[in-house]
Amino acid sequence: MSNQPSSARRRARWIILVALALVVVVALVFGAWFRAALRPVAARAPLERFEVKAGDTVAAVAERLKALGLIRSATAFALYGRLHGGGPILAGTYVLSADESTPEIYRQMTAGEIVPDVVNVTIPPGYDIVDIAARLAQDGVCNEAAFLKAVQADDYHQAFLKQLAGRRDVRYRLEGYLFPDTYQFYRNENPVDVVNEMLNDFAARVLTPANEAAMRADKLTLNEAITEASLVENEAQVASERPIIASVIDNRLKLDMRLQIDATVDYAIGRHLTVVTDADILDARNPYNTYLYGGLPPGPICSPSLASIEAVLHPAHTKYLYYVAKGNGTGEHYFAETYSQQLHNEMLREENLKRRAEQSSSK
Repeated sequence: MSNQPSSARRRARWIILVALALVVVVALVFGAWFRAALRPVAARAPLERFEVKAGDTVAAVAERLKALGLIRSATAFALYGRLHGGGPILAGTYVLSADESTPEIYRQMTAGEIVPDVVNVTIPPGYDIVDIAARLAQDGVCNEAAFLKAVQADDYHQAFLKQLAGRRDVRYRLEGYLFPDTYQFYRNENPVDVVNEMLNDFAARVLTPANEAAMRADKLTLNEAITEASLVENEAQVASERPIIASVIDNRLKLDMRLQIDATVDYAIGRHLTVVTDADILDARNPYNTYLYGGLPPGPICSPSLASIEAVLHPAHTKYLYYVAKGNGTGEHYFAETYSQQLHNEMLREENLKRRAEQSSSK
């Protein structure tokens, strides 16, 4: 009698046992991964605002949470939601932290635990700290005086702030480093938290590997780069002229020529001027006044845009030493290599202003 059926049955049982073992191993491995993927990313982490817009899918929300470092795995987040069926993720602004687990974050979003009383605040490029304080007060975020006090505090821990140590005659320690952007703040928020968020934004947006490499290549300190960028921000109205104006500043610095930028007089005086007069120049006797003092000011005079910062890091290659606004309504400038050319351009400007005045009066 043949023993083939018995052997076949044994092989079949062996195959089934191996398959079951593989299933158990895969299940154990998957279970271990899934449990690990649901754990918090960090033991201690700051709170961050996270906005869910109407129509956002769970997958899209998961990818953004992962990109921000708030969860370990977008796949695990989406799978957790599918397995637990906790209802849809609700639109709104949430305050989340990387020290929360995926189940905790998912529960908040399905329960709709949104942040009440949040306001969007836009800080335009070119605002100085006093302007920023006024805008925050206007939008109900924090008191002007409290914000200005918070700006002068030295208990912020962003790594780049170490590069600003030792500067002298700086009016506001953090001037230029509160990045111009649109933020979401609470009403009546702690001004220290507001400052921290703006400093973190500066670090993330400005201090990229490429920009830091460009500063090293140009032998610029962080303070020099942002100070020069703040001058470009005040002077340039047309985007294409930012690198050209940066080149003029560089060329004058190399020749030890005073920069003679009106916006620095404005800042030295401490108030915004419609027109800078000779009397204003003589009154503003502090190192921010680039008519009376050589080199760059002690620090930035406003919060420059990323475009102005990149113009300083990648200036045009010119021999220009002078520029003057065309006065024709375009925001553009005439540029000159010599003072005689500059005088000619100033005559062109006067003609443009006269022509515009005549056109305006004839309407």
